[in-house]
Amino acid sequence: MAQARHSVHKTNFQLDRISFFTDGVFAIAITLLVIEFKVPVIEHPTDHLLWDALKEMAWKLLGFIISFCIVGYYWSVHHRIFGYVKKYTSRLVWLNLLFLFSVVLLPFTSGLLGEYASETELRLPYAIYVINICLTAFMNALLWLYLSNHNLDLLTHKISKNRILLGLYFTLVVPIIFLISLGLIFFYPTLGRLVPLFIPLILKYGMNGLSSRANINEILPNESPLNNLDSSSE
Repeated sequence: MAQARHSVHKTNFQLDRISFFTDGVFAIAITLLVIEFKVPVIEHPTDHLLWDALKEMAWKLLGFIISFCIVGYYWSVHHRIFGYVKKYTSRLVWLNLLFLFSVVLLPFTSGLLGEYASETELRLPYAIYVINICLTAFMNALLWLYLSNHNLDLLTHKISKNRILLGLYFTLVVPIIFLISLGLIFFYPTLGRLVPLFIPLILKYGMNGLSSRANINEILPNESPLNNLDSSSE
């Protein structure tokens, strides 16, 4: 499809439309995750019976929390990426749509995992869920690599190689951890499903060096290296 010949004065408006549409899709996807939860119905309820029913939902609740964090995480990554964008192309629009395609699948794969969460001997639901996570990460990485291509000049300023690597790290660390957990469930089903809980710690403490180098080497428009260095230490 040929690139639409919009007026240059409409660029910001069109970029806002892309961002608003993306935010809407994320909002719907993250809301649909909770639909799998149903209030336990007990014919002659007691605290003991209700507690037993809630305990049976523990794995489903854990899956919901992880999926909620994953969708929220990739929304935040997308938010940071589009903070650099100054113009768009038709290819960018389609790449963004393909990324959203992987996002809207998450409520289904998360629901499938939750439905059979207590059946820890089953590997297929978890494998399908991990494949979905990997697809989302791959499309997000592809989106970032396309936008950070200096030849396309789609960003507000030139992005350093360290900043590009940092973006890829943020995107790909999640599927790598999930693939490790998928391998573990064949030997330790319960432990393997708990591995993704370490993702926040890895994101927080596993990238300090690369993050510092990216902040130091990246110079924003109308900003001196000294100012950039100072801001990175705040």
